[in-house]
Amino acid sequence: MLKVETIKKGVIAILVLGTVLVLAGWRYGTLQTNGNDSREAEAALRSLLILSDQTPGTLDKLVVKWQGDWIPNHGDPADIVAQIAEQLNIPTASKLVENGHTLYRSVRDREDLKIRLNVMERQAGQWYVVVQLESSDTGREQLIQLHKLCAEQLHSIGVQAQWNTSVQRSLQAKESVDQLMKRTEASLAGAISMQAKERYTDATTVAVSYEAPELPLMVQSGEHQVQMQMAVHENRAQQNKRITLGFPIITIEY
Repeated sequence: MLKVETIKKGVIAILVLGTVLVLAGWRYGTLQTNGNDSREAEAALRSLLILSDQTPGTLDKLVVKWQGDWIPNHGDPADIVAQIAEQLNIPTASKLVENGHTLYRSVRDREDLKIRLNVMERQAGQWYVVVQLESSDTGREQLIQLHKLCAEQLHSIGVQAQWNTSVQRSLQAKESVDQLMKRTEASLAGAISMQAKERYTDATTVAVSYEAPELPLMVQSGEHQVQMQMAVHENRAQQNKRITLGFPIITIEY
């Protein structure tokens, strides 16, 4: 299963997410039992954002990813994908063929809110759906409402969808990444019970996986559970530092 040693130079191994976690299946804690109750999904996301607000810096990026298997039992998949796009208020999905697989894709790219929809046929009658929502601080509330809508819509068409979220903040700080990590851990420890389980460090990055049973999302990693990952990275090009939180893991570049 996932190990922090797979983190290389500031990029969580997204291929690991795709090939291990998705195929093995997400395992969720008690607050997020099925991933598709809209009120539960909204409450869980809001609780995670309130926690992330305890970390230093300015919110730069908030990403929520919904994904899961889908077997359309009623109706033409193209028509159903069109309905999803309409509900999300994004352009009609384009039909593509990649590596012999049919793919429907739609993107709405605005500065404050980005939405990406990908629906790929894995084999005859079996599809995989991914909806990614991304916003800055100004689009935060709108993203939360779209997150709630995704829970409703994907459940209504039978997608076995689960979600994860990553939050990225930036700040100017004279501290080393290790010192900033310790300060941020101290801030979060005042709000939740957390225990470090896996750690990765290099010259510009410290990344840690935590067991934090109070949090709503969880993935199994070896013999223990992970509910949160945090990375502190020195961005020498922009001369600042970035703090990235992932629930249950980071799935974006930091």
